[in-house]
Amino acid sequence: MNPAVRLWKERLGAHLKVVSRYAFYAGQSGFFLFLFAAFITTSYLYGKALDRIPASFPYALVIACWLTPFMAVSPIRTLLRQADLVFLLPMEARMGGYFRRSMLYSFATQSFAAVLAVAAAMPLYRHGYGERALPFLVVLLFILALKFANMLGNWTESGMIRGGQRQTFRLVRWIADAAIIYALASFGFIAGAVLLLASLGAFALGARFVRRVPVNWPYLRMKEAAHRTTMLLFFNWFVDVDDLPNRVKPRRSLSKLADLVPFRRENAFRYLYALTLLRSELFGITLRLTLLALAILLAVDNPLLYAGVYVLFQTVTCVQLSALGRFHRYSVWPALYPIPETLRASSAPRIASVAQLVQAVVLALPLCRPGVFEPWLLALPAFGAALAYAVRRRGQ
Repeated sequence: MNPAVRLWKERLGAHLKVVSRYAFYAGQSGFFLFLFAAFITTSYLYGKALDRIPASFPYALVIACWLTPFMAVSPIRTLLRQADLVFLLPMEARMGGYFRRSMLYSFATQSFAAVLAVAAAMPLYRHGYGERALPFLVVLLFILALKFANMLGNWTESGMIRGGQRQTFRLVRWIADAAIIYALASFGFIAGAVLLLASLGAFALGARFVRRVPVNWPYLRMKEAAHRTTMLLFFNWFVDVDDLPNRVKPRRSLSKLADLVPFRRENAFRYLYALTLLRSELFGITLRLTLLALAILLAVDNPLLYAGVYVLFQTVTCVQLSALGRFHRYSVWPALYPIPETLRASSAPRIASVAQLVQAVVLALPLCRPGVFEPWLLALPAFGAALAYAVRRRGQ
């Protein structure tokens, strides 16, 4: 057997073992039951919403906006490790089998999400286009072909040396995906296929004028590390992940917010955890959850649905922020500080409670809109404040 192929099988086996182990813990927490309940609720609301859609609704535009991220975001899981930049680099000419299998594995796993996305879009598509709508199987095969084209495009971009060129090609790919899906929904299969082939030709022609390398090892390793960190952060919701890497980002402007912590001896760990929250991936996750919740709440005009979304995102954020106390557990430096260890235990929950309270206030702002406000909805900010207080008490 080719050594590269054998190495891929070993790496994939180890990766699937980690995923299956942590997925078991996620299942024990009731997460999959929650997903099933969310699916039932969303399906019911989806069906009710279809009956209220006006005739002027932009069906093709909404379908394109929904499916484009599932197409354009096409990461390739190479399972590379840091040492590979030294030991596998001399074998680059014989690594074709390894990278081909990594692309096929990535396509297979991401195609599952693409199938679900198409299945979710089909009721809206059929509602808008009636008899002109293409069969589900035709749409699915077209979308899978578009997905594979995006995988090839992602691999081509990974070989580009200049980051600016990669970003430009990625932006063009997003625009092309949206246009192709829009053409498929609005004008049919032939229009979508012609635009897909034209986009492939233009992309291939443009890539010929860009400086590339066959395998951009540092870039692939960096992306693989990012994918692994994202995966472990997700599983960290359910179980303590020991080998979770900490990605630290400067964020100099945001880091100044930590200066709001009074400069006193008893606040040393609070300052440390404030900086940790602002500079780690945890801040990005909390910010994305807040913005997503805010966007949904601004679009919701039903008080009960508003309350459900508010409570859901506050609870998910609370679970996320609980990971703050796990930072610096194995760092030797805090143990050397002449500060009582008891202050450390209460500092992380205190900072997490502040972030929880800020989100509670931000998500309560859309309450003031006409047609949404009900007196009983004032209990939502109180719920957020109570949740923040519970987070704070956890460390006492």
